[in-house]
Amino acid sequence: MEHLMTKYIQKSFFDNKVLPLLSFLYTDTMYGNNFDYYRIKDILDQYDPKQIECKQWAVDEIQKYVMHRDMVVVIGGWYGLMSHMLAESLPDNLIVDYEIDAICVELHDKLKVHENISILYEDGFQIFDSVEHNGVDKVIIFTACEHIDEEDLYGALSMKNPKSTILLQSNNMSHIDSHVNCHESLDHFIESLPNMNILYKGVKKFDDYERYMVIAR
Repeated sequence: MEHLMTKYIQKSFFDNKVLPLLSFLYTDTMYGNNFDYYRIKDILDQYDPKQIECKQWAVDEIQKYVMHRDMVVVIGGWYGLMSHMLAESLPDNLIVDYEIDAICVELHDKLKVHENISILYEDGFQIFDSVEHNGVDKVIIFTACEHIDEEDLYGALSMKNPKSTILLQSNNMSHIDSHVNCHESLDHFIESLPNMNILYKGVKKFDDYERYMVIAR
């Protein structure tokens, strides 16, 4: 597990970034009205060992396909774990993190430690239907396919620049209400996607669920 010891799970990072942010959120819920209590659990969930392991899996595999100076786009960056781990492994690449939750963007910015991350309060799926964005070759990462309707995801991916590489993750945790696009197997996940050249496919098995990952072009 030594390769997982990035800035995002070391004690110094928790002491200097995570714990002050949790204290800030707690104080705000007592005396302000900008944040809800559940954000505290959200932040802790981001650093769950399984979350970190799955994100590190993505970083380890996608960096094999990232060229020097490629732009790397993260769709739905949440509180920034994926982007920060990418920035640490790819210091010469610009990491662009799209997130539609304004509070996630604000809290991500408070956790940020790398200068090669750009955080945007925008819908990341716009890159597929915009000539300006889709015309640029890039590496795209979306690790929350289970949260997007299958038909909507298929439609967006169908418009992807064929020269752009994309990493996708989903799982079989259909019992969670917010999971609207789960799959019973890796093959089932791949069948739900548009026809693409599969560069990598794999399964990460845990005691209570499976996570699927595909890298394609």
